[in-house]
Amino acid sequence: MSGLTYGFVGVGTMSSAMVRGICTLPVPPCSAVVLSPRGTAKSAALKGEFPALITIAADNQEVVDKADIIFIGVLPAHAEEVCRALKFSERHTVVSLVSTASMSLLHEVCSPVPHASIVRAIPLPPVAKHRGATVMTPPHAVISALFGSLGTVVPVESETVMKKMLPVSALMGQFYAQQRATQQWLQAEGVDADSAAKWTGAVFHCISYDSANANGHTFNELVEEQTTGGINEQVVKEFTESGVYDALSDTLDGILARVEGRPAPKRQKVKYSSTEEK
Repeated sequence: MSGLTYGFVGVGTMSSAMVRGICTLPVPPCSAVVLSPRGTAKSAALKGEFPALITIAADNQEVVDKADIIFIGVLPAHAEEVCRALKFSERHTVVSLVSTASMSLLHEVCSPVPHASIVRAIPLPPVAKHRGATVMTPPHAVISALFGSLGTVVPVESETVMKKMLPVSALMGQFYAQQRATQQWLQAEGVDADSAAKWTGAVFHCISYDSANANGHTFNELVEEQTTGGINEQVVKEFTESGVYDALSDTLDGILARVEGRPAPKRQKVKYSSTEEK
């Protein structure tokens, strides 16, 4: 892969994270990275950080002309228009980072690129630190190896399966919100904000390590190993009784419906509340 040139059409948050991850690998998997001028500030910042690897093209077509592997990272509303304006060739590999761009659309607007050389990928921002998570389809040896070097990659055989995986990436905000609520609880108990935040972040980061490389049995085993009658088991029990995990499942159902472009299931939801018994 080291002789290849990577090109990025659109340099937003996700593309910037990928570029930083690629350029900070012990051995970068490409000889050069070409960025589109759109998102000037981000492109200029990356050029300043990695001047030996990065060049900024005059326009998107120059990115395509100079690159072997092209990453499409524009806003969903602009993806079709941007791709239709570009002239691709059979030598290219195209990786779409646009969550809503279907394979059928990509096959059409990226022609004559072979279908096997067009990939949909949904990476998460920690790819910048080589701690990312990426789901992609179809499996592609070179692209799988790239995302594998930036964290964990899960290649799946079909777009249908990928769509079912996609809602899980929407739990990122919830994860941070849970940490924020934990910090706020500690502060209400009199712990200063910095200590509350540092301890909360450290605990969540620490406990995620045992599940980072999960298999089909990992989560059952981790839950079941919590001490009977212990405080960890108490949290799981109380969350189960209050419907937290049912709410999570319902929310993922709703996100999947949105991804698949169909109405979300209608469910009667009851807000959790509690009052101290007297």
